[in-house]
Amino acid sequence: MTTAYLSHHAPWGAYASFILGEFGKGGGFALSDVHSPHRNVYVAYRVKGGAVHLLPFLSAPLGLGELAYQADADGKPRAAPTVRTLPGEELERRLGWASDEWRHGPFQFRLLSPFGEVPSPGVDDEALRRAVCPVILAELALDNRESDVPAELLFALEGVNRPLSDATGGALIGAACGRAWGVAALPSPGVEEIQDFDVIGAAFGERRPRVRRLGNAGGVMLTVPAGEIGRLVLTLGTYQGGTVTSGLDTSFYYTQFFSGLEEVLAFGLAQAGHFQALATTRDEELLRSGLSEDRQFLLAHATHGYLASTQLLVREDGQPLWVVNEGEYRMINTLDLTVDQLFWELRYHPWTTRNVLDLFAERYAFTDEVKWGEERLPGGLSFTHDMGVSNVFTPPGISSYETENLDGCFSHMTFEQLTNWTLSAILYGLIADRPWLSRQGERLEACLASLLARDLDGDGIMDVDSARTGDGAEITTYDSLDASLGQARGNLYLAVKTWASLVCLEHALTILGRDGERAGRQAQRAARRITDAFEPARGYIPALLSEESDACIIPAIEALAYPFLLGLRDTVTEQGPYGALVTALRRHLTTALQPGVCLDATSGGWKLSSTSVNTWLSKIFLCQFVAEKVFGVHSDPSWDKAHVRWQRVGAAAHGPTDQVRSTDGEALGSRLYPRLVTNVLWLPQPWAGQGVFDSPCKARPDGWR
Repeated sequence: MTTAYLSHHAPWGAYASFILGEFGKGGGFALSDVHSPHRNVYVAYRVKGGAVHLLPFLSAPLGLGELAYQADADGKPRAAPTVRTLPGEELERRLGWASDEWRHGPFQFRLLSPFGEVPSPGVDDEALRRAVCPVILAELALDNRESDVPAELLFALEGVNRPLSDATGGALIGAACGRAWGVAALPSPGVEEIQDFDVIGAAFGERRPRVRRLGNAGGVMLTVPAGEIGRLVLTLGTYQGGTVTSGLDTSFYYTQFFSGLEEVLAFGLAQAGHFQALATTRDEELLRSGLSEDRQFLLAHATHGYLASTQLLVREDGQPLWVVNEGEYRMINTLDLTVDQLFWELRYHPWTTRNVLDLFAERYAFTDEVKWGEERLPGGLSFTHDMGVSNVFTPPGISSYETENLDGCFSHMTFEQLTNWTLSAILYGLIADRPWLSRQGERLEACLASLLARDLDGDGIMDVDSARTGDGAEITTYDSLDASLGQARGNLYLAVKTWASLVCLEHALTILGRDGERAGRQAQRAARRITDAFEPARGYIPALLSEESDACIIPAIEALAYPFLLGLRDTVTEQGPYGALVTALRRHLTTALQPGVCLDATSGGWKLSSTSVNTWLSKIFLCQFVAEKVFGVHSDPSWDKAHVRWQRVGAAAHGPTDQVRSTDGEALGSRLYPRLVTNVLWLPQPWAGQGVFDSPCKARPDGWR
């Protein structure tokens, strides 16, 4: 399968990444964005005095260079080195969990983007400093043991405008673009700084001096003595100083530790051993995970995309503010992504989930009304879709996405966001922070009251829209699909998510010493309504419960993940209090996982809906987890192979891509996306068996710490 696919290589919380992987399309740094700048990236080597081997990461010819200034340049003819751009099929590539490696003959090139647990600010400043430092590492190695002449290797980038040695007195070797980004090495024998119009000629030819400050490409080269292996370690760093957002003034948290780009790059080199060891730990962890090679790739690819969208900020009062930007759309903390990225964050930095939930409660909660004919009735508490877009925070109670008078994409997701905040708060609180949950009792009761207020006919599921929709109607997170998943009212997917919210609310409120029985009674009503909609002749529950629908949808099972992960196993078994519902959903899933229903007849991959070829990988991964853990479905390896093809072939140009066409994986939306880390659920959950109560009747607040 092709090795030419785009990947991000990003430090945690910096909202910056080094993008590379497509052949002939370049790459480079993206700051406060996730799109490739498509600049030339020069990775090259030469052994035995032969041709220069250039990896295929140029987006344009080498350019006019000094010929743009004078027709005959300096009039001194020089022998240009012979350059061979390597065809992609000659390269070996392996994407690790925290690395990306290319090999060709004696040459190795690796990018390391280490990640791990991140302490909450104020707990361990040195560990936090390492975690937020906005650098990744590049490693280049060249085996010259078979030669009796020196060899050379080069890493350089288009877009630089200064050598780093100027500002550091030679303490750092490399090149930078202003104060925004740069590449650096420590001075050592054989290491030289390069900046020129033609970095290939400067590194491998007769062009001298090797630093021409007018040149727009630069980096670092290493000369490797005959009979030796040469190794070069570089830091690739960024720095975005000052106030970087509007609407709510914040700056990057790392500016609390670092004063500028040079300090970031120097710290990255000083801590290179730590970062290398952390990347190795993550890579080895994935290799030992027991996941198939296909699932290892899917998890690694998703992780690289998630990190690229993360942003740790600091408010004017010194408090941290966590953001996960929505990939190519750049929306701030989209709540229907928060609920899916929760599984990742609970594993590595659960405090960031609390931070987002608190900001939603503080600034993006509102009291709603619902429409009932011409009447407006109390709707209760809910939350906006997001907090803004492109580093611009919206005013309180307003999202950047939601618009009135629509019944499709860009309408309001009021009811679903209510369930998303509810589920995220309960999972975070019970698994990671019970003292925090104990302070949320009134708000959880308000969430329950709001769920009840949106069920006017008393059958347990939503049947009225938010008044914010005007003449339109509410939608779900599946905004680009047809009505089988996009419509909120009477939607099977959202009905089961409502049931799960009620089950979790009963559990949490009981633990808090509050009345959970209302939630339990409503959960029973919702379960009966869903179960009664099962159609034996079809073998599934139609996607729309209140109107005609032929669609069969896989996400009917999605929300079973939440009670399952809380340890409420009796609620998701056929022998438990909701056994009839679980049985109906098992039969539904059996029908869905048939070719031509929700298995694409062409690719063999999962379709979320039988009536749409638009399918989302993040939700597929989540539903695979439920299918395997709750229903005991044996995963067919061909499904994962299809999903890998979608990422590495169909959507190769767009990095981790959520929305693809199920026939061939062509990207349909949600490119360069963070949400795919739902597949971290394929790994054992570290919180399993750590005190999450098995059932509400056993729950007691005694002994909380």
